[in-house]
Amino acid sequence: MTLSGRFFQPGPVEIDPVIAEAMLRPMIGHRGKVAHELVARVQPGLRDLFGTSRPVMLATGSATAMIEAGVRAGVVDRALCVVSGLFGERMADIVERCGKEAVRLHVPRGGVLEPELLEKMLDGPRFDAVTMVHSETSTGAAAPVAELLARFRQLDDVVTIVDVVSSLGGMPIEADRWDVDFIMTGSQKALGLPPGLTFAVASERLLARAAKADALGFYLNVIDLQHAAVNAIFPQTPALPVVYALDTQLERIAKEGLPARFARHRAMRERVEHWAERHGRCHIWAPPGRRTDTVTALMLAPGKSSRAIVGDLAALGWQITTGLLEEEDQVLRIGHMGDLLPEQLDPLFEVLEPRL
Repeated sequence: MTLSGRFFQPGPVEIDPVIAEAMLRPMIGHRGKVAHELVARVQPGLRDLFGTSRPVMLATGSATAMIEAGVRAGVVDRALCVVSGLFGERMADIVERCGKEAVRLHVPRGGVLEPELLEKMLDGPRFDAVTMVHSETSTGAAAPVAELLARFRQLDDVVTIVDVVSSLGGMPIEADRWDVDFIMTGSQKALGLPPGLTFAVASERLLARAAKADALGFYLNVIDLQHAAVNAIFPQTPALPVVYALDTQLERIAKEGLPARFARHRAMRERVEHWAERHGRCHIWAPPGRRTDTVTALMLAPGKSSRAIVGDLAALGWQITTGLLEEEDQVLRIGHMGDLLPEQLDPLFEVLEPRL
């Protein structure tokens, strides 16, 4: 791995030169035999990452496109939207912009919806779908998705839509075991790829509901995306250079092994934790046991400005980022995902700590 070790944005991430080189392969006809072989070749690796035996949908676009596809297919009238940060709110916004009702279940930012709290929230308005985020990139918190989905599965005729945008590729995802109905991600975070591709897995429940929906649209039609995945074809003209990058990266991920890859991401999160505990100049926003392995949000001491710190580091060639929403200038976010190594965090700490 030959990354510069100075780029710690929480997505897009720095791309290994091997991946960049893979993008230079010649163009091919996206409806021909070679294209079919390419789509078929990436399916096993994608299925492993999603923890599924089902076909993985692939489309050109951002993860937001797949979220909208899932909402159009899965929400009939009203969705319960778990909101603990910017991206939970974005899912609720998408629900409303698709003409459906979003009932927001707000969780204090920095935290997650706990199963015992969920029990108290299920006596409200009836809903036919649930949206939630596994790894909330804006706060660095990881929700207990498996436990929450198990409870939602007990409800009649409710489909579940889960964003794993900043966790897939860096944390274990078990779509089949979780029994989730629609689960999606993008290419530009823990997969260590450039932006441009989005992936999803749909359950039979979701597909049955989609077959009755009246506004799936064309580009984001889940039925068509599933057909393409089953038949190993591109649903539309693909971003071929990024598909080439995916093909190469899946080979590298298989060589590293998923347990080792997940352990490496966990080690990066732990390294940030130990550093923050040692100097004590700021604190990690998300509580212990509920922290994502791919991005850490640091709450600064009063009087400190994340905008100023980010600017100082950028002038020295280091890339981290501020918070989002009203906490923008109070929070620093460090992305530690993709092909980064734990020891590459140490030089960042050296330049960051005196500024905290």
